Amino acid sequence: MKRRTLLKTAVAVPLVLAGGAAGVSAVARSKEYDLSGLLQELQALNGQRLRSGTAWSVSEVFQHCAQSIRGSMDGYPQHYSSVFKHTAGSAALAVFRAAGSMRHNLTEGLPGMVAADPALEQELALQRLLVALQDFMAYSAELAPHFAYGELDKTAYAAAHELHIRNHLQQIFPA
Repeated sequence: MKRRTLLKTAVAVPLVLAGGAAGVSAVARSKEYDLSGLLQELQALNGQRLRSGTAWSVSEVFQHCAQSIRGSMDGYPQHYSSVFKHTAGSAALAVFRAAGSMRHNLTEGLPGMVAADPALEQELALQRLLVALQDFMAYSAELAPHFAYGELDKTAYAAAHELHIRNHLQQIFPA
């Protein structure tokens, strides 16, 4: 873990645990997440030979990220408990947003969603991710509750998607 992220998290977590969630939320809301910049970075991966540093292939990673984005618009098939979403889930997202990075299990699928197809070509999986991200950016209807974080507005979802994708991209390398 990067020292800066560790320090930010070390400050944010006690604030949440001590009832300072409002302060962490304020810090989290002050950070901006630019999905158009992320979209350009992902588009630049077109045609590149890539490898994954996890048990998932690059294709599986891209499919998983696309599924997560689709879930925000179409709904997630399974959710964590309401208690989890209103406590640990919302606190975790606030800490991630305040820290500007996310750390999560990079090979755990989304609850209730079909597992990614390991045989799907990387380029097709990347195209699905790009389309999902563009669809989200243009989306103006009501968003579905997140399976772990609960009700999120578009700004919070944009942050969650960017942090999620960037966490996965940390394990994608040129082949």
